[in-house]
Amino acid sequence: MIALAVKDAIDQLFPGQYQVDVIDFAKEAGATRDDKAMKEAWDFALAHPKLTTNINLLIDTFKYFTRANIITRVLFQNFIRKGARYILGYKPDIVFSTHFFCTSVALFARNKYRFNYKVISYMADPITGHNMWVNPDADIIVTATEEAKKYLISQGQPKHRIKVMSFPLNPRFFAKVDKTREQILEELGLDPSKKTVLASAGGQGIGDTGKYVRFIYENGYPVNIIAVCARNESLFKSLSGMVRKDSQTGIAVLGFVDNMHELLEASDFAITKAGPSTIFEHLVKGVPVILTHSAGLQEKGNMDFCLKNRTGWSISNEKELQDLMDRILNTDILDEYRENTRKNEFIQSLPQAPYDLARFVVDELSRERRTRRKKNAAIRKLTLGTRISFRHRMLKQKSTRYKFNNQI
Repeated sequence: MIALAVKDAIDQLFPGQYQVDVIDFAKEAGATRDDKAMKEAWDFALAHPKLTTNINLLIDTFKYFTRANIITRVLFQNFIRKGARYILGYKPDIVFSTHFFCTSVALFARNKYRFNYKVISYMADPITGHNMWVNPDADIIVTATEEAKKYLISQGQPKHRIKVMSFPLNPRFFAKVDKTREQILEELGLDPSKKTVLASAGGQGIGDTGKYVRFIYENGYPVNIIAVCARNESLFKSLSGMVRKDSQTGIAVLGFVDNMHELLEASDFAITKAGPSTIFEHLVKGVPVILTHSAGLQEKGNMDFCLKNRTGWSISNEKELQDLMDRILNTDILDEYRENTRKNEFIQSLPQAPYDLARFVVDELSRERRTRRKKNAAIRKLTLGTRISFRHRMLKQKSTRYKFNNQI
């Protein structure tokens, strides 16, 4: 999502000037086995957040030995080989990476084939991360916050190779939605007069969100629920199977959607996990979040951001959700949290973030091209100078070759 946001911004700012391709690198390169292993590992992390947090702490402890370059060489040789061949065929002018393993493969390919392209790594965890984001070989690591920068420095990333720029979201989350709230809800078969909660759990739909949707529905709270199950087919079937016509709670159960910006426009609050894109998409639309869990230590920073700035809440069981629902339905707490969201400086920076990053990437590309031209010009001068020097020596030798000493 970060890469797509930057691509869209480049296309808007510099129409027709650059070819920008966003790829699922391992899959596109044909490293099927490694691609599957990485995605299954992430699904496991989502399903076991406590274990993932402990693994993150262990990874940070070993620092140098658990950086992405070493992990990639040990576990993903297939990705290294096929990723390098893909880059050899593509011949990029610049690489903008949003995953630490992809950054490593791009660097390995650059060294192997002696390419000159820059590698910019965007740290997709905006507040805190883990040690695999550290990569001193990357030309630049871009982070969203000063907190993330301090974290990288503490783990050994050179300070001069870190740049802080706000978190990019797809520009459509800032654009005016053509439909009204009432139209969106009516299309979903929901009552516009009720408060609406948007429940989701990221692109994979893995987590505790389904449990809390069921709790709200079975207790008959007078609200609408838009339940987005994404790629989780079993969750979709489970929630669809509990729908009754006589419930006071309206519900629309959806699979994978591409109109989250519209659904957020119609929502008053949300239940979701602490993924960075998910959280900030909600907050930039003025939708406070109830966070059910974080996938590891890196997402806990996002949860802490919401709690500290009073733009969201954290729950760990149904009793905590019950208490919070009573406050939401019977007090003006939603208005208070919306106002906190509106005034937050970091959230205010989000609409401009993809455009700032787009300009930065294009500037780095232009700088790389200027540097390359200067190097080529220097080589030409050196070659020409060598040729001239050689010719002068030859002429000097020729002019003195047949001179005789006439002295007797």
